[in-house]
Amino acid sequence: MNDRVKFEIGADQDNQELREQIDRHTAWSREEMLSGSWWHSIELTDGTITPGIHPLTELRDYYQRLQLPDDLSGTRLLDIGCWDGFYSFEAERRGASVVSVDCWRPDNFFKARQALGSACEFHELSVYDVSRDRLGRHDIVLFLGVLYHLRHPLLGLEQVCEVTGDFAVISSHIIDGFYNSLHPVMEFYEVDELGGQYDNWWGPNVDCLTRMIRAAGFARTELLHQEETRAIIKAWRNWDDRPHESTPSLEIVDIVNAASLDHVFPLSGRRAFISIRVKGLAPVASRDDVRVEIGGFGINPVYVGPWIGPYPDDQLQINAPIPPGLLPGPVEVRVWREDRESQTETIELQPGGRW
Repeated sequence: MNDRVKFEIGADQDNQELREQIDRHTAWSREEMLSGSWWHSIELTDGTITPGIHPLTELRDYYQRLQLPDDLSGTRLLDIGCWDGFYSFEAERRGASVVSVDCWRPDNFFKARQALGSACEFHELSVYDVSRDRLGRHDIVLFLGVLYHLRHPLLGLEQVCEVTGDFAVISSHIIDGFYNSLHPVMEFYEVDELGGQYDNWWGPNVDCLTRMIRAAGFARTELLHQEETRAIIKAWRNWDDRPHESTPSLEIVDIVNAASLDHVFPLSGRRAFISIRVKGLAPVASRDDVRVEIGGFGINPVYVGPWIGPYPDDQLQINAPIPPGLLPGPVEVRVWREDRESQTETIELQPGGRW
């Protein structure tokens, strides 16, 4: 048996330095490699398959349900809640540059990474500490089987959105197989009511989960797969229906802070909402068909209707939150509805503004 060097890993410790320490001091024998409790079955370079609770065929089938591109070359992918690392290593095998995150240091991840010669970068972080400042922005984010473990699920989804550049794939336990409801609902588990585990807190239905994802800052969603107790949802940061008029037929008259009604725009926090005064929108325009884009990200408006104030009747008000993941500085704002779009206006985002 090899002597093992133990490391105390802080959330902000340099991961390259940590990896070099682990690789320098830890060399698992074949017996050690396959020992312990594995959640994922992972095929190693010599053909050995780790003894995971979930068989390789099941994991490969589930990966296909995520509907990721076959070729991920040039793609930055973040795997939040990586556990043993099957999805991280599979995405890397298909060409992605992968960052893996979990709230603890799973030895099996490092065993598999060593055996595969993987370059996956690991960070020991709570999802609440996942941020663009720490990890940057990633084209694709995987958030698989984590949501129902969170005491604060909407906050967790907001952090996921902050680091997503193109789309995230989110899977969760759901309750649709047990409850028929016409409303977005979520069941709370105080102790161990779900699966006898004390760290399972929530069971949303699909409607609730979808609405939470949009409320967290994603523009649109698609239900990829649903079973009685599990669903997979793809969530995009951008709209896919922007028109391209040669001359804009909607006019942004003014943009103000929705809370203070001035031109100071905090980057985040409870005052991070804008009001856009638009001329030319049909009176029947609604939150369901008006598109808002801020800093290149689509965002769902929270209000579309008459402007409260001494303005002409042909000017409507659109209120929308600042999307997660933007940086301080100038950002472009535009709106559209069906085949009509506005010109682009610029606002200046200010740092700070957390709750």
